[in-house]
Amino acid sequence: DYGFELLSDQQIDMQQVFDNDLFSAEYLMDDLQKSLNATEMARRKFRDIAVIAGMVFTGFPNKMIKTKHLQSNSQLLFSVFRDYEPDNLLFQQAFRETFEHQLEEGRLRLAMERISEQKLVWKQCEKPTPFAFPII
Repeated sequence: DYGFELLSDQQIDMQQVFDNDLFSAEYLMDDLQKSLNATEMARRKFRDIAVIAGMVFTGFPNKMIKTKHLQSNSQLLFSVFRDYEPDNLLFQQAFRETFEHQLEEGRLRLAMERISEQKLVWKQCEKPTPFAFPII
């Protein structure tokens, strides 16, 4: 089950939210990058990419380098690319794989497009309805 929960300490005009293209997929990538710690997720993915690309030495057969050293070496490379060469293809690949595989950005985009084409019905409820139980 999937659901959205919006919390605020102030009253929200839901009609204004719906009129502001709440379910539009136009700014999906930008919103994902701002709402999640995408950099940390991409940093973890970059370790695998750096190993495959041969940028990080994994050791000799029967004498592998510890995972902690691989992680620190790949994090150093990631930080250098982030600061000095953000258009590096391997750096970009880490973000692309994060959004495509871990967040399933394609499925999320299709769902947002499908929702944006549907009729939205907003009803103010005094207490939780049966549809709210999976969220609660």
